[in-house]
Amino acid sequence: MTNVCVSVPELQVMNEGWREPFRKACDRIAPAWPLDQWIAVNPFWGLRQLPALRADQILKERAGFSILMPAEYYREAWAGGRIRKEDLQASIGELGGDQVGEQSDEHDTAWYLDWLSRAPTTPAPLRGSILDTFPGATGNHEISGLTEAASDQVSRVCGAFFDQRQGRWSTSDSEASLFSFWLQQVRQDLALDFTTGLAGLRTFFKAVPDTIDHAILEAIQRIRVSGAELEGLCHSLLLRVNGWASWCRGVDWRAGLEGRSSDRCGEILAIMLVWESAGVAFASTGQKAEWQRSKTRARRAGGAEEQKHLWVWQRALEIGYQRTLWRAIASGSADPTQSRPHTEDPEVQAVFCIDVRSEVMRRHLEAVYPAVQTLGFAGFFGMPIDHQRHGPLAPVRRLPGLLPASYRLIDTKGSLREDLAENRIRDQKEIARESVRKAKYTSLSTFTLVETTGLAWAWKLVKDTLKHGRKAADTESLDGRLVHDHGGDPLSDAEKVSLVANMLRGMSLTSGFAPLLVLVGHGSHTDNNPNQAGLDCGACGGQSGGVNARLAARLVNDSQVRAGLAAEGIRIPDFTWAIAAEHCTATDKVTIADRHLVPDSHVQKLADLEAGFAEAGLRVRKERATPLKLNGLSDDSLRQAMETRTRDWSEVRPEWGLANNAAIVFAKRSKTRGSDLGGRVFLHDYDPALDDDGNLLAALLAAPMIVANWINLQYFASVTVPGVYGSGNKLLHSVVGGNVGVVEGNGTQLRIGLPLQSVHDGTYWRHEQLRLTVLIDAPAERIETVLREQPDVAALVENQWVGLHRMSEGGVEHYDNGTWTAVG
Repeated sequence: MTNVCVSVPELQVMNEGWREPFRKACDRIAPAWPLDQWIAVNPFWGLRQLPALRADQILKERAGFSILMPAEYYREAWAGGRIRKEDLQASIGELGGDQVGEQSDEHDTAWYLDWLSRAPTTPAPLRGSILDTFPGATGNHEISGLTEAASDQVSRVCGAFFDQRQGRWSTSDSEASLFSFWLQQVRQDLALDFTTGLAGLRTFFKAVPDTIDHAILEAIQRIRVSGAELEGLCHSLLLRVNGWASWCRGVDWRAGLEGRSSDRCGEILAIMLVWESAGVAFASTGQKAEWQRSKTRARRAGGAEEQKHLWVWQRALEIGYQRTLWRAIASGSADPTQSRPHTEDPEVQAVFCIDVRSEVMRRHLEAVYPAVQTLGFAGFFGMPIDHQRHGPLAPVRRLPGLLPASYRLIDTKGSLREDLAENRIRDQKEIARESVRKAKYTSLSTFTLVETTGLAWAWKLVKDTLKHGRKAADTESLDGRLVHDHGGDPLSDAEKVSLVANMLRGMSLTSGFAPLLVLVGHGSHTDNNPNQAGLDCGACGGQSGGVNARLAARLVNDSQVRAGLAAEGIRIPDFTWAIAAEHCTATDKVTIADRHLVPDSHVQKLADLEAGFAEAGLRVRKERATPLKLNGLSDDSLRQAMETRTRDWSEVRPEWGLANNAAIVFAKRSKTRGSDLGGRVFLHDYDPALDDDGNLLAALLAAPMIVANWINLQYFASVTVPGVYGSGNKLLHSVVGGNVGVVEGNGTQLRIGLPLQSVHDGTYWRHEQLRLTVLIDAPAERIETVLREQPDVAALVENQWVGLHRMSEGGVEHYDNGTWTAVG
C-alpha cells in the first residue's frame, strides 16, 4: 500500500472545489421509483443539457456503451424497407453531409451504404476506473475482479439498508446514514481480503474517516483528480452501480417533492470513491500507468466519427417513421368515408388518457359510435392527489412523478363509526398477514412451518394454477374526503372550482358540453407480476386511473363547483352529467363506475355508449391479437384468452404496454380523427384558438410532453442498452426489499427499466427505438416563446432528445436550430 502526498496549494483547491463536480455527477443519474409506484423515466435526463450525440460519446467514454443499436440493426432496417433512400438523404442533409465533403446526394448515400456494410471494429475496453485494472480470480484481464467485488459489496449493503419489508432486522431509516452503515459493514467483513484478493483491504477501510466529507476529501486526494476529470470519474463510478445509484437518486427526488432533504446519491458516490481510493492505494506502478493510458485514450474520443455515422442511420430510421406518420394523418383527414360526428352537438364526450393504448380504443369507438367525441388528457385528470384507503397502509400517490401531491383523498363510508369499524377489520387482516410473513422469515421456522401450514396454501395454489385465483376489480361506490395534503383541511369551493377549471381548460373543453361527459381512466390487471405498475397509468404514479376519474367526475357534478365555473366563463349545462370509467388495457374492457348515480334521463345514452365500448373492445382485441400471438381465434375465444392472461401467474407478456410508442400530437381531435396511428401516438387535445397567451401550450410542453419523453426514452434505452437500463429476464427476477426493485437471478445489482419480455417477443424486438416526434398545432412564434421560457423543454428540443414539428397550412414543418423547414 502506498500513500500519496499533495502540496498545500493543491490541497486547498481540493478542499474548495470537489463539491461542484461531485454534485454534477450525481445529477447525471436519473431517478428510479419503487415497484408499486413504478413509472417510466428518461434514463438520460441528467444529460439533457448535452446534445444527444455528445451524451452518447460521454457514456461510451465513461461506461463503455452506446445508446444506439449496433450497425447490424440498421442494415436490417435498410434491407426491410423501414429506411428508404429519401430517408437516408434527408438524414445526411441534417447531420452527415460534412462527413464526405461537398458531394452529390447520390455520392453521400453510396458512401453511407458502404460504411454500413463494413464490419464495425471493437475497440479495446476502456479502464476509466483503476478498479478495472485488477484482474479477476481467473487472471482474465478482460474481467475486473475488484470492480465486480466492489459493485457486489456495495449492492449487498444497499439491499440491506433500503429493505422495506423482507428483512427481519430493518435498517431503513430516513435519519440513518447509508455511508456510515456501509463503513460499519465493510469493516466487519472478515472475508473481504479473501474475496478481493487484496491482503490488508479491511485494515485500509478501518482507517477511512468516519465522517463522509472527510472520507471524500481523503479519497480525492489519494486519487489526485479534480474539476472535469473528477466529474467524469464520479459519473463512471456511479454507472458501475447504476441501479442502486438510480434508486438513491429517486429517494432524493421524492424527498424534494415532499419538502425534505436527502442526499442518498451523494452517499453512494462517496462509497464508490472510497473504493476507488483503495484501488489506487493497492495498485502497482504498472496498473497506474495502464490506467493513465486508458484515460488519455478516452479523452481522445476514439471512434467518435464512427458513432456520428451511426447517428445518421438512427435519424434516417426516425425520418422513415415520420414519413408514414404524416401520410397517416393526411389520409385520415382527407378520407370522406371516415365517421365524423357533428362535433358541435355530440351525444357523448369521452375523455381518455393520452396513453398510446388509448389511441386504438378511441379510433375504434369513433368508428362504431359516430355520435361520440373523444378527447385526450393526462390520465390523472388534473387531480394532484395521494389516496388514503382504509386500513394501516400508507397513502398511494396518484399523479405524475414530476409533481408533488397537493391534496389527499381519504376513503370514507360516510360516518366516523363505519370508518373506524372498517379500519379495525383491515388492521386485523394486515396483522395476520404480517404474522405469517414473520413466521416465514424467522430463523426458527426452517421446515417446521412448511410442513404444518403447507396444506393451508394448497387450495390457493390449485386456484392460481387453474387461473381462477383473481377476483373482479372492486367497483363499489365509495365516497372520499378531499383535504389538503399538509394540515388536512378540507378544500374550499374556490379550490375545487380551480381544480376543475384547470382540467377543462387543459383539454380545451370549455364549451359545447355533451349530455354525457365520460372520464375514462385506464389500468391493467396481471397476476404474479412485480412489474404490474409499469402497465398501469404513468400519469397516476403507476396506479390505475379510475380513482382520479371518479373524483374528477364527482367534482364536475357538484352544483357549487358548476356555479363557480360559470363565474369564470365555463358554463356546464344542467343536462350534462359526468361519469367515470376505467379501460383495462389487458382485456380492452371498459367498466363504468357509479352507474347507480346516473339520472334516468341519461340511462339510454349510457347504454348506447356501453354498446359502443363493447364493439370497440372487440375490434381492439382483434388488432392486438397478432402481436400477442393470439390471431386466428374467434371473438369469444379471443376475449377469454385475454382475460385468462390476467389471471395466469406464469404469463410474462400479459400485454405490450406502451411498446412502440413514437410520437405525441397536441391538436384538436378533428386533425387526427379517422387516422390509423397504429397505437404508437400519444394524443393530447389542444385548441390553439383558446390559447392566445400561450400559457396552456407552455403547461402542456412542460408536463405531458416531458412525461411522454420519459416513457419514450425508457423504452428506447431498455432496447438499446438492456444490460444497464433494462431489468433483464423476468423469469429470473427476485424482488428486493419489499418494493425497492428486482435483481436478476442471484445477482446483487438492482435492475431498473423494462424487462426483456416487455420489449422483445423471443424472436423480434417489439419496440422500435425512435426518439419522440412532437407535433403541435400552434403558430411558430407561440412555440418558440415556450422554448425561451421553459429551459427543460428547450434542452430536449435543441439537443435532439425529441424532434419538434408543427402543423402549418402547407403541411408539417420541422424545427431545427431556430428555423422551420417543410418536411411533409
